[in-house]
Amino acid sequence: MCTSIAVTADNGDVFWGRTMDFTFDPFKPSADSKMTAYPSEYELKGLHQSWTTKYAFMGINVNNSLFFNDGINSAGIVGDAQYLEEASWDTASNLEKRGLKPIIGEEVVSYVLSNFGSIAEIKEAFTHLGQEKTTYPDWEEADTGIPTPIPMHYTFSDAEGHSVILEPVKQGAFKIYDGIGVMTNSPEYSWHLDNLRNYLQLTNHNLGHQQLTEKLNIKQIESGSGLIGLLGDYTAPSRFVRGTYLSKFLAPFHSDQGITQLYNVFKAVMIPRGIEHLQENSAKCDYTGYWAGYDVTNRSLYVQPEDCPTMTKFTLDPAITTKVTEPIQHDFQVLEAKK
Repeated sequence: MCTSIAVTADNGDVFWGRTMDFTFDPFKPSADSKMTAYPSEYELKGLHQSWTTKYAFMGINVNNSLFFNDGINSAGIVGDAQYLEEASWDTASNLEKRGLKPIIGEEVVSYVLSNFGSIAEIKEAFTHLGQEKTTYPDWEEADTGIPTPIPMHYTFSDAEGHSVILEPVKQGAFKIYDGIGVMTNSPEYSWHLDNLRNYLQLTNHNLGHQQLTEKLNIKQIESGSGLIGLLGDYTAPSRFVRGTYLSKFLAPFHSDQGITQLYNVFKAVMIPRGIEHLQENSAKCDYTGYWAGYDVTNRSLYVQPEDCPTMTKFTLDPAITTKVTEPIQHDFQVLEAKK
């Protein structure tokens, strides 16, 4: 049900990505996921509020709406929304009585990217916000089988690698965490951080052998013994552990290899269609509908849909003056060998 991971090149450039894992095709006509960019100083009309953008931003949205799955802005803030069973809401009137400004979960990504230029600003703002319980028509019309409001949490990173996790688990109010560059789904983020303590033995070098007794020397089998115990299933806790260790163990790389190295890490958490059915006799299964990788320094998005390995690139132009929408390509392109 989605994974996000950030990696950093040897010159400090940050590359951030996510998988979009659900039980439906995000590109089917009713969902109509596309790459969309908005300029700064542009009025956005949300479901229950309107606001003027401070920053240009772009990302992947649903049904031509302000429900962005992920995106990046001209200040280098990048992030996404992911499923979280523990998410909560409250009515707009109750939130206001509690001194919180209502915000709709499906519009969190677009709201953050259009308004904030630093992680500190995001943290400060979300101490005063609460998640409003309401349906979201543009998602309902997407015919996903998943009703709104969708239980979600949110992560955002900057161009220096700092990140924040926002979890609306206090009757709509947010718990706010410093991130480590990885996020998946349930349980809450603090649980995942504690769970890492169960994997202290993992290392990125071979163990070689263990001289158990004077006569018993146990040798490793081939290579990879340092990661014995790394979980291989697709549950959120296992993807969190796998994403954390593999991204932190990644060999140093130059910035021009950033998207490639980010994608290589994600190979370990992408879910093929058919291996995670909801029930024994259910045709529905979770799978990775698309992968999105962001070159944060250059404000570029690379998208690979599930149905082909070809990537579509879209770069944010901070000087745009009108909304721009681009389709994601699904043509399988192969380079022929040179003769």
